[in-house]
Amino acid sequence: MKKRLQSTFEGIVTLAIILVLLQTIVEDLLVMGGAPWTIRRFFVFSGFLFDLFFTVEFLIRGWNALMKRNFSHYIFRENGWVDFVASVPLLIFTSGPEFFALLDGAAFAGAGVFVGLLKVVKAVRMARVLRLLRLLKIFKRIRFADSTMVQRHTVRIVTTATAALIFSATVVGMIFALAGGDGPEEAWRAHQEAQMMGMFGEKNTRTAEDMMDWAQHTPGVILLKDGEDVLFSPYEPIQLETMFGPSDFATERMGSLRIWFDLRPAAVGQSRLNLIVFLSSLAVVFALMLSYSPHFAITVSDPVNVMIRGMGERSYNLEVSIPEALAQDDVFRLAQLYNDEFLPLKGRSALEERGGQLDISLDDIGDLLKP
Repeated sequence: MKKRLQSTFEGIVTLAIILVLLQTIVEDLLVMGGAPWTIRRFFVFSGFLFDLFFTVEFLIRGWNALMKRNFSHYIFRENGWVDFVASVPLLIFTSGPEFFALLDGAAFAGAGVFVGLLKVVKAVRMARVLRLLRLLKIFKRIRFADSTMVQRHTVRIVTTATAALIFSATVVGMIFALAGGDGPEEAWRAHQEAQMMGMFGEKNTRTAEDMMDWAQHTPGVILLKDGEDVLFSPYEPIQLETMFGPSDFATERMGSLRIWFDLRPAAVGQSRLNLIVFLSSLAVVFALMLSYSPHFAITVSDPVNVMIRGMGERSYNLEVSIPEALAQDDVFRLAQLYNDEFLPLKGRSALEERGGQLDISLDDIGDLLKP
């Protein structure tokens, strides 16, 4: 019963991993395609549920390992740190705040600045791709995929390569953001502010018609208000609610003027970068799984398994096949000794045993045939 529950749980986790990978890709594609907020909002909720599920899973596995006093083994040997990175930070810094901002009623007019602060750490959601490593056992076509040694070495090299790619992209992005470097959103916003200052600077006095004309001919202005009066908007109020989410816009004030700028064009660049890193990580994972695992099996696991069987089974006398180009590798040097020394010794020993048994049997038969 316990094994059945564990198998069911692992099946659910595997399905969730596949779904969250698809969800991450589709979310960025929707941003790049300019999908309305009413559609993208579903992915905010689903992202929160996925991150909550994986956080609970990490806590369960961590608690179980702690009770068995092998928590460090789970973290470092069983890649528990992957479970942590792909769940807890995402829930705390990205999907959690977005989800609760929506629950608090953050709408078009209120939450853009708050959620915009999360963009520095939002790139860490690309760490979800690391969960693909949990699916290594699915690749049944890989020879000796069930070998502990193959899986350990494959997971280690795939994890190292993928984590280096993801973390370097994330850290570099955070450094530029914290250092004040102009990202796509900041550059877009600075451009809009410059235009606004040129039009509404302290030395300029403009009429309402001038302001409306400026807003109408300035790309990215989605709402212009003077106090409570709406001077310009290319959208109806219901469109503003359905098209724009809390992180899709920025607001600026100048005196009684308040202007809403569309940040979606800048977000397209970030989503494109996220997608490039994400798909590059997937490519690294698949390439290493499909190339390194068979290579490791052929050059290490195969000869080791042959020698183990030869030493453990009396009737198994298969020689290790030694590629000429790899003959000087440590494993194949050992295999050469196995072929040249151990197998002949094993054969002589088996022959002597059979010969000793045959002599005894003939003597016994001779005694029985004597008159």
